Amino acid sequence: MRPPSASSLTLAALPDEAGLASLLWEHSPEFASARARLASSRADLVRAHLLPNPTLDVSMNTIPLGPTNPPGLSRLREVPNYVFGLSELVELGKRGPRQDSARAALASAALDVYATLRTRTYDVLERAADVAATEVRVAQLQELADDAAELTQLQRARQERGESAGLDVDRSVLEEESLRASLGEERARLTDLLLACAQTAGMPCAPFGSRTAAADFLAARLSRAPAPARVEARPDLRSLSAQEEAARASLRLARRQWIPDPTVRAGYTRDQFVVAGNQLNSVFVGLSMPLPFFDHGQAEAHSASAAMESARTSRELLTAQATRDAATLTEELSRVRERQDRLRTKTLPLAEGVVQRLDQAVRAGGAALQDLLLARRTYGELLLRAADLDQSAFHLSVGLDRASAAGPEAPSTLELPRG
Repeated sequence: MRPPSASSLTLAALPDEAGLASLLWEHSPEFASARARLASSRADLVRAHLLPNPTLDVSMNTIPLGPTNPPGLSRLREVPNYVFGLSELVELGKRGPRQDSARAALASAALDVYATLRTRTYDVLERAADVAATEVRVAQLQELADDAAELTQLQRARQERGESAGLDVDRSVLEEESLRASLGEERARLTDLLLACAQTAGMPCAPFGSRTAAADFLAARLSRAPAPARVEARPDLRSLSAQEEAARASLRLARRQWIPDPTVRAGYTRDQFVVAGNQLNSVFVGLSMPLPFFDHGQAEAHSASAAMESARTSRELLTAQATRDAATLTEELSRVRERQDRLRTKTLPLAEGVVQRLDQAVRAGGAALQDLLLARRTYGELLLRAADLDQSAFHLSVGLDRASAAGPEAPSTLELPRG
């Protein structure tokens, strides 16, 4: 049954990782072909358990050409014989390894699909984090631009009353235009990020719509306890183990090509040429087998050995790399969180207080506008830096989950192997 298409992915109501993985599994076009590959692997396993089809032979023999011997015999009723035979190939020592290889290949295919689904789930989460951080920056820039516009109006009013120089108005206008230019750039970036999110998820992405929802999304992941670094349980590494197992079974199968597989035959003969002393009714049995003098699985054994060594080496290298990545990401995430804490508890409150005091002083005519603009620019940069740190921490947290075995549970239809 074909799954219905999803209308859009609402980022403000994004489900948890398991729910997001199920949504992508059902609605992303990327996994439609994955389901077909899994079905093909399951068919291979079913085929490996089936016996070879028997062969039925039916023949009409001794059809006379020219005069019969002795003369006068009926060409169809008294001379030809009819043979009905049944033959069956008997595999010796090969069905078990072939079934083991197909079973491991199916496990590897399912784990590969699960690894891709896990990766795509994290990709969508990272695209959503980019959108969230950009929406936070847009909201912050909008507030700063609105404050700058209000200050420009105030300076113009003061200029009209002769309380302020025209230079202060120009400075205020330039500051407002600079903030609105930055705001336009962030909005354009938000559009690009929503497009990237849609391309990753395979469905349109609706933005968070508010600064609060976006900030809460970023904070939710950072409030979680870090996942244990169980690297070996990652689905891609388990897939490589399954590939090694499949190659090992294929190697056993190749080495058993030395064992000839006999073909057993049995049949019935109806011989009407009894005038010559032939038996009217008879049965026969027979046995034939190949002689593996030349091709006895050498090429298949070489290929299976190379595949087994490749899977083993890849798993070892990826495990070591993931272990290193997990340690590096953990350390970097700790540093980013320290910077976040310092910025939010000390630097931002201090900068906000300076801006508020200078704003009151400028409005009262007791401070220079240039000081306020400089303080506001500093405060705005700090707010944007805080959003950048939240975004970086989110990506580092996701990267740590990628390196470890954390992630959503696989859909039940994948039928993953245990362990």
